[in-house]
Amino acid sequence: MDNNNIITQNSDRASPYTMLYFNAREWHFNKDCKDNTGSRSFMTGPDGVLTEAFTIGNWTWNWTEICTKQLTLAKNTPHMFTFWLNGGENDRNNEVCRFEVVFNNDHENRYTYNLNRNFIQPVKRLNGWELYEIPFTTGDNEYTELRFVAQYAYMTVMTAKDKFEYADIPDTVDEFADERPQRHNIVFQDGWPTNNWYSTKNLRAAKEKREREDTQNGGNVQPDKRDLSGTMTGMTSAFNGLAGAMDAVNGTLSGVSQMVEGSIKSACDMLRQRITTSAVQVGANNPDELAETVCEEFSDRISDAINDNISAMTDQVESLLEDVQSTLEDLRDTVEELNED
Repeated sequence: MDNNNIITQNSDRASPYTMLYFNAREWHFNKDCKDNTGSRSFMTGPDGVLTEAFTIGNWTWNWTEICTKQLTLAKNTPHMFTFWLNGGENDRNNEVCRFEVVFNNDHENRYTYNLNRNFIQPVKRLNGWELYEIPFTTGDNEYTELRFVAQYAYMTVMTAKDKFEYADIPDTVDEFADERPQRHNIVFQDGWPTNNWYSTKNLRAAKEKREREDTQNGGNVQPDKRDLSGTMTGMTSAFNGLAGAMDAVNGTLSGVSQMVEGSIKSACDMLRQRITTSAVQVGANNPDELAETVCEEFSDRISDAINDNISAMTDQVESLLEDVQSTLEDLRDTVEELNED
C-alpha cells in the first residue's frame, strides 16, 4: 500500500505528530470477520462537501471490521489520525464503536479507542458529525494496521481535514443531547427515529409545554415538579413492545402445539399398525375399529395435556401484561397529579 495515500505531514503548523487522515478508498473489510456488513459511498459531509465515506455495522449482531493494509510507519514516532465520525450508538447502550491500532499483527496487544459514550471527546461537532484526532506512538514496531470496529449500530467514517481547517465554522451541538439515549445517526432523516420518544419533534414538544407552563405559573415552578411526558412516552413504547412480544410468544406456542400434535399423529399411525397386527393374530373381529378407538383416546388425552400446559403458560404471560398495564396506569395518574400541582 502506498502510505502517501493516507499519511500527510502537515507543514502549516508546528506539530510533534506525523498526521494521518482517513481515506475510504484505502480501507477494506477484514476477511477474518465472517459477518461484515456495510458499504463505501459518497455523501454530503458535515461541511457541505461531497466526500467518500465508509458505513459499517447495523442494529443487529453483525460484527464488522474495516482495516488498512500493513503500513510501514516510522518507528518510535508520534502519529495523529484524523477522521469524521457519525453514529455508532444505539438506545440499548450495548453497541461497539472502536478504533484500533495493531502492531506487527499482534492483535492481543493492540491499542483500542472506544469512540462511543463520550469515552473520548471529539475536537469538533458539526451537523451530527464528530471530528476526532487520535494520537498513538509506533514504538519499536515494523508494521502498523488501523481498524474500525462496529456492532449493534450503524457507524460512518468520513475523510476529514485538519481541525484548523474548520476553525471558522462554529460547532453545532444537539440541544437535546443530555436527554437522548443515543447520538445522531445519518441513517435517519432527522438523525433519530421519528416515532420514538427521543425524536427531535417529541422532545421539542415537551420542552415547549414546559415553557408554557412556566409562563402560566409566573416562573414559580418547583424544581421537583417536572414534565414527565417524555418518560411516559417511553414507558408506553416499552409496553407496546412487550405486547408485541406477547404476540410472538403466542405464535411460538401455537407452532410448538402444531409440531407436537404432528408427532402424536405419527405415533398413532405406528400404534394403529401394531394394534391391528396384534388383533389379527388373536382373531379379533374388528381390528381396524379397535385400533382407531385406542388411538383416538390416546391422542385426545395427550392433546388435552398439551393444551392445558399452553393455556397455563399463556395465562402467566397475560397476567404479567396486566400487571405492567396496571403499573403504567398508576404512573400516568401520578404524572397527571404532579402536572396539576
